[in-house]
Amino acid sequence: MPRDRVHAWDLELQNVHHRLEQALEQAKVSILSGKNAKASKPDLRSHCYTFCAALGSHHRSEDDSFFPALVRQMPELRPVIERLTRDHRRLARLLADFQEYLDSAQSSPERLLRKINEIKSVMNAHFADEERSLNPALHAFHAQADDRDRMFGGI
Repeated sequence: MPRDRVHAWDLELQNVHHRLEQALEQAKVSILSGKNAKASKPDLRSHCYTFCAALGSHHRSEDDSFFPALVRQMPELRPVIERLTRDHRRLARLLADFQEYLDSAQSSPERLLRKINEIKSVMNAHFADEERSLNPALHAFHAQADDRDRMFGGI
């Protein structure tokens, strides 16, 4: 495998994280728009559900494909992968709570904003930990370039 392709896996992970951060910001803008200009709830839901689906898909792909491939090649990463997987479960619970509240008749822009900020805080800490913990190993990770979507969720 060409050396530049091997090094690209860390950049792939960072790019996916960046796109997810952008999707979260779009959801946050929709919440703020609803607070200030009575944006339509369907538009707000659309942006928020898009973000939730993208983050969930990314983490499921990591758990099902990317992390097992890493552990097969580098078994010493198992404790790191277990920690990151716990983060995924925590984020999944936060996303489920957020979506439930979004669908609630009692949802308010202020409360949605608090919930999305909580997700943002946990997500950003997770992304920083994941990149810090995995990027060095990704320089030695071998996988086919066309495995990208399967490993990262097509984000």
